[in-house]
Amino acid sequence: MASLAGGSAGAPQAANAVADVLEERLIDAEYKIWKKNTPYLYDYVMTHSLEWPSLTCQWLPHVKNAGDRAAEHSLLLGTHTTGEQNYLMVGTVVLPEDDAVIDTRAESKKSTPAAHYDEEKKELGGFGHADSNVGKIEIRMKIKHEGEVNRARYMPQNPFIIASRGPNPEVYIWDRSKHPSFPDEPSPFCPQGVCVGHKMEGYGLAWSPHNEGRLISGSEDKTISLWDVSSVIGSKSEAGTQIEATSVFRGHTDVVEDVDWHKLDPNMIGSVGDDKAIMIWDVREKSPDKPVHLVKDAHTGDINSIAFNPVNEYVIATGSADKTVALWDMRNLKERVQTLNGHNDQVYMVEWAPFNESILGSCSSDRRVAIWDLSRIGMEQSAEDAEDGPPELLFLHGGHTSKVSDFSWNPNDEWAIASVSEDNVLQVWNCCEEIYTMEEDDVEKDEEEDELLGEDDLEG
Repeated sequence: MASLAGGSAGAPQAANAVADVLEERLIDAEYKIWKKNTPYLYDYVMTHSLEWPSLTCQWLPHVKNAGDRAAEHSLLLGTHTTGEQNYLMVGTVVLPEDDAVIDTRAESKKSTPAAHYDEEKKELGGFGHADSNVGKIEIRMKIKHEGEVNRARYMPQNPFIIASRGPNPEVYIWDRSKHPSFPDEPSPFCPQGVCVGHKMEGYGLAWSPHNEGRLISGSEDKTISLWDVSSVIGSKSEAGTQIEATSVFRGHTDVVEDVDWHKLDPNMIGSVGDDKAIMIWDVREKSPDKPVHLVKDAHTGDINSIAFNPVNEYVIATGSADKTVALWDMRNLKERVQTLNGHNDQVYMVEWAPFNESILGSCSSDRRVAIWDLSRIGMEQSAEDAEDGPPELLFLHGGHTSKVSDFSWNPNDEWAIASVSEDNVLQVWNCCEEIYTMEEDDVEKDEEEDELLGEDDLEG
C-alpha cells in the first residue's frame, strides 16, 4: 500500500517536472528566434549578467560625456541574494548618442544576425560602434542594505537622496554623497533615515515631484503612509534618524501593492492593491479612513501598479494580475476608458514615457516588456497585423528569459529602456527607430485623411 501511495503521489511531481522541462525548451526556442531578429528590431540591445537578481530598476538623471558620440548614463539597482549581504547599487551604462549606431547588416552578405551575438559577453544585436566603450555596463557603487531591495527610487529634487524598501516594515532614506563607492567589510548598515510606522513590508514607493522630502509608501499592512524626510536631508543630520509618518491612509482591505503621486496636482496621490481597488487620496486630509475617489473591482485580479500620466491630468494607467493594463479617466471612474491586452501573465509595473503622453510601458511575469501607443487605439489593421496584437501594441521586447521585475524609461535618451528580470539579467535596449517613426507617420497620415474629408463627403 505504501508503494502504491508513493507512486500516486509521485505522478503529479513527474508531470510537473516534464512540464517544467517543456517550458524551458519553449523559452529557449523563443529566445533563439528573438536573438536572430535583434538586428532588425533594435537600434541596440545590451545584456549584462548581474551577480544577483535586481527587483528594482530606475535611470538616474546624470549623464556624462564618454568619448566620441557616446554618453555615460547611471542606473539605480538593488540585489536579491540568497543568504548573503544585500546592496543598494548604482551602475553606469555607456550609450551611443543619436545617430552613432552603425548598422553592420550590410557589411557582409554572408553574415547572419546570429553571428553578431557574442555568447561570452552576452551582447546582442546587429550593430557596431566606433567607440569600444559603448555597451559597457559597470557597477560603480554599493551600499549595504538590510535584506533584499524590493524597490528603490531617487528624489526628483536631489537625485543623491534615495528611498528604499526591503523585507522589513521600515522605509530607508539614503544620501549617496555620504557613502563610499564600495563599503568596507566590517562597516555597518547605515541609512541616513529610517521611516517607522508600517507593520509589514511593501513595494509601493513614490516621491512628490512638487515638494522636496515628501514621500508615500504602501504596505502589506493595508495602509499608505506619508513621510516628510526633510530632517535627514542635509549635513547636520545623524545617521539612522527615525522618522514618523505625518499621515496614514486607511481604506484598503488587503495588501497595498503600489502608490503614485499625481504629476500636476501636489495634493493628489493614488493607490492600488490586492483588494482590486483604485483609491485616490487628498494628502491635505489628516489620516483619512476613506479615499476621495474609490473604484471597486477595477480589475478581476490583484492590482500591482498605478501611474498618473505626466501630461494629461485626468489619465491613469493600472496593471494587474488579470494580465491586462487598464486606462482610466478621473472625470468618470465608473468604467475604464480602455483595456490593453497583450500580456500572457500578470502585469507587474506600468510607467508612462517621459517624452510622449500617449506612450506607455508595462512589464510582466510573461517575460515581456510591452510598449503601447495610445494614439493608435482604434486604428484599422490587416488580418495579418491583428495576429500580432491590437494596433496600440507598438512593440514587445522578448529578450528576457525570466519574469521581468521592473523597467525604466531613460529621461535623457528617448526610447532607451532598462529592464531587469529574475534570472540576474539587466538589459538596456532601444527599439529600431523605423518602428516608432513608421507608426507616427501612419497616425499623421490618418489625421490628414480625416481632415481631407469635408462635410459633403461625410454626408454622401
